[in-house]
Amino acid sequence: MSTYGAQKLPEQKCTKLTNNCLKCYYSIMKKILVSHRGACTYFQENTLEAFEKAIRLNADMIEFDVRRAQNNLFVVYHDESIAEKPIKDLAYDDICQFTRLKVPRLDEVLKLARGRIKLDIEIKEEGYEKEVVNFILEFLKEDEFVITSFNDNSLKIIKEVFPKISTGLILGKSNPKNPFRTRVSELFPFERCRKINVDFIAPHWRLLKLGFLRRARKRKLPVFVWTVNEVDLIWKFLRNPRIAGIITDKIETAVQLKENSQIPGKKEE
Repeated sequence: MSTYGAQKLPEQKCTKLTNNCLKCYYSIMKKILVSHRGACTYFQENTLEAFEKAIRLNADMIEFDVRRAQNNLFVVYHDESIAEKPIKDLAYDDICQFTRLKVPRLDEVLKLARGRIKLDIEIKEEGYEKEVVNFILEFLKEDEFVITSFNDNSLKIIKEVFPKISTGLILGKSNPKNPFRTRVSELFPFERCRKINVDFIAPHWRLLKLGFLRRARKRKLPVFVWTVNEVDLIWKFLRNPRIAGIITDKIETAVQLKENSQIPGKKEE
């Protein structure tokens, strides 16, 4: 069953072919729609099935998480531990046994995506930045993926060693140790971005206040907003020219909203 189903497309208020309406339309068409951990409304997140479904739903990119397990094996998994056992201390077979899932190896995902869709690869931990990027480059070209992380130092290392690879700083940590300091650094992250030389920023949508988008545009930093699942919010951000991309669990909804958009005043044939 469609995740969008019979939900009504938010009504377009513009009815005349004005310059503002045209800007809105072309802004929508340029938006990059990123499937957050694959099509997770259909399949378990961060699985090959979810990634394949996202490709078939016409996502522009797939976002997923990478961690390093025992024996320098890279796996696609979000959480730091399973049954209180750190991923880094587990063999691959143990990870699959504990989760009762076929947890994808990174190489499996790269082979699945190669030549079909671009990837947003989130590095969850520090310490193996060069190794994981070199591994990715065995399968993909530099312009076929981006690297994102909450960790400033990881992104700084990657940009210094691999200057042609696009990097993005994720903002919106949950339960930070110092909430006030963290939120201030996320609402005003641009000095951090300058120091680590990232190409874009990825804030949680709740951070889009106090002139955040205006400041990002002034510094020519594209904004990819996450995780946007409400229909009205997806539509709002599709129409906002200051937002470059939308990361969502509801990729089918986002794709339909984008594809159903039309130039105001133009009748459907």
